[in-house]
Amino acid sequence: MAAPKNTNVLEGSITRHVLRMLGPFSIAIIALISTGIVDTIYLGRLTDPARPNLAIMALAALGFAFPLTFIGNSANIGLGAGTMSAVSRALGEDDPERAGRHGAAAIFLALFVMSILVAMMLLAAPYILPISGASGEVASMAMGYLLISMPGLIIVSVASMSNNILRAHGEAALPSAIMISAAIINIILDPFLIFGWWIFPRMEVQGAALATLIGNCFGALFGLYIVLIHRKAISFLGMTMKSMRRAWGIIGQVGLPAAGTNIIVPVATFAAVAIIGNVLTEADVAAFTVASRAELLSVGILYALSACIGAITGRNGGAGKTERVSEAFRVCYLICVIWGTFMAAILAVFAHQVAGIFTNDALLIEKIIPYFYIVPITIFGYGFVFVSAAGLNALGRPVYGLVYTIIRSLILYIGLIFIGVMTAGLTGAFVGVAAANIISGIIAITWTLRRAPMDAKKS
Repeated sequence: MAAPKNTNVLEGSITRHVLRMLGPFSIAIIALISTGIVDTIYLGRLTDPARPNLAIMALAALGFAFPLTFIGNSANIGLGAGTMSAVSRALGEDDPERAGRHGAAAIFLALFVMSILVAMMLLAAPYILPISGASGEVASMAMGYLLISMPGLIIVSVASMSNNILRAHGEAALPSAIMISAAIINIILDPFLIFGWWIFPRMEVQGAALATLIGNCFGALFGLYIVLIHRKAISFLGMTMKSMRRAWGIIGQVGLPAAGTNIIVPVATFAAVAIIGNVLTEADVAAFTVASRAELLSVGILYALSACIGAITGRNGGAGKTERVSEAFRVCYLICVIWGTFMAAILAVFAHQVAGIFTNDALLIEKIIPYFYIVPITIFGYGFVFVSAAGLNALGRPVYGLVYTIIRSLILYIGLIFIGVMTAGLTGAFVGVAAANIISGIIAITWTLRRAPMDAKKS
């Protein structure tokens, strides 16, 4: 079944194409990040007379486990960027058969890479968690979460590659449906598995992980059906080891650096959690975890925006339409500023109410509140970084995004959080995050518009 004609991003208004895709992608991203938010809300309400600090321990465990699961998710995102880049450039060069072979090879590559990565992380997790400050029951809870959630990252790679293949074709509704369906199943199952409702056992933190795993299984099956049967966007016919190795090389030219770029973010998050966990308290780790989840409220649309820009820059760059590529960057940067300003105002006005959604603990709420007055107003800068990286990845130029992310996450984020924690505790950490967003955002937008090439490398 052919894709709708209005998905041709080589013609028509760039702004219209961005907004056309932004709506469905935003709903999908909101659904996806809602799973993490719902996990946090439910775990923040766990009670047990024998363990009076159960909610704080559960949130701290989630915070300690999050960087490791984030590494896996980031690798999937990076491989997806390579997939979309290869497929969209082949389509821009008017070679749909090659695009189909690239898509099929991408699914095999993702399964292979993620299987190795997950095995390595599960073996390393018992040694990594204590370094971050996790100990005792909190460390056991974090490990229990990882034992279930990490294998699910192999399965979700199929959904991720299917999503990116469809996005490369300029589609928005179907890739969004893949993400939304998985998220809905996750959210529905959460309270049953966390609290032990109905016939289900009370699994607490592990229940949140199992709900995610089941949702990801459904999303993977649905995504594979869409690209293989419904849209016929991938093809295994005529595939040889030689053609697959060539496709892996093309995908890897962008996918591996992009995966490295994305993995840098959770590595930086791990470093931030380790700094807070070793210098401050478990309550501060829990508060930082909740603040990180609350941040998803403001960056959700910007993540969706980064999903839009790649389809536009990749195909137009492959077709040699460099002015349309430049316009796509300018339009997306403007949306970052508008949305970031709007959400900063909303979160500042309703800071206490939003914090209260995540937890009833007065101490945690007190620690979280400063975040809403410091960080959201700078989110637009973070948006500049990952929109720039996504757009340039699709052009086959992943080094720019890698450099932007190293500057933002490894140099500024970690360094400024360390300084902030040592001088002003958790509030100082929030100031460090805000400063990293602003400085890195200025670097990304300036260098992209003035120095980065707007044409695509041949796929």
